[in-house]
Amino acid sequence: MADPEPTPADPGRWIRFALMMLPIGTIFLGIASFGIWQWKKDRAADRSFKYAMALRKPISQEGVERHAGIIRTELAKADRDLSIPGYLESTMGAENMGYTVRRLRFGKDLSLIDAELTGKSRPREIVLALVPYKGDAARVESTALAAAEVLSVAHEITGVEVFRTLRFAFIPDNADAWKRMQEAMRDDGERLMHLLVLGGPEVAEIERISEALSTKAQGTRVLSIPATQSPADTLASARQLKALLMEAAESP
Repeated sequence: MADPEPTPADPGRWIRFALMMLPIGTIFLGIASFGIWQWKKDRAADRSFKYAMALRKPISQEGVERHAGIIRTELAKADRDLSIPGYLESTMGAENMGYTVRRLRFGKDLSLIDAELTGKSRPREIVLALVPYKGDAARVESTALAAAEVLSVAHEITGVEVFRTLRFAFIPDNADAWKRMQEAMRDDGERLMHLLVLGGPEVAEIERISEALSTKAQGTRVLSIPATQSPADTLASARQLKALLMEAAESP
């Protein structure tokens, strides 16, 4: 006796249909999930960009004078290695300039500060604007103006899109600090492409810093940015520094 023809309500037919459609449904679900994730990511990035835009402040002599005055005062203090990182962290943070500030600790209560515009396509290629500082009375003015220059540039370009990571760093000028910075870059798999050292470091200082950060092994382009003598000089230098950094970081 022949088996009866399956009816439209035959459970076997629906099971076979479901098994056939399951992989297709999974693919469409994956595509939809990715689309939703990308949409949320783009919205978050857009909010961050608009927030950073609202915090931008043009490079100005007034800003240079304000930052330099504070740094000058802090450099003269015995606890400068504590007070300067605190000021920098607050000044560059999310509520003021919009950066996520990183504090790399070393030794006893010591730290170096950096903040960055993360590269969109090559985040591990680093362009570094660097301000070393110490309590040398002869260098207080040039160091204060150098720090003010970097802070002014950072404030004007917060939220700007770059292909390479553009990093601003302020570091106590001692062997442990340089070692900590080099270790952090190595651990993150980063390559230092451009190094711009502010404050008019002498040749011997540049050589010491280059050795500490292994610039020769990485093929790093190293530039010594001349010290400025006044807020007006610093204003002009800051505009030139911005152009150098934007070119090195490949801002579109």
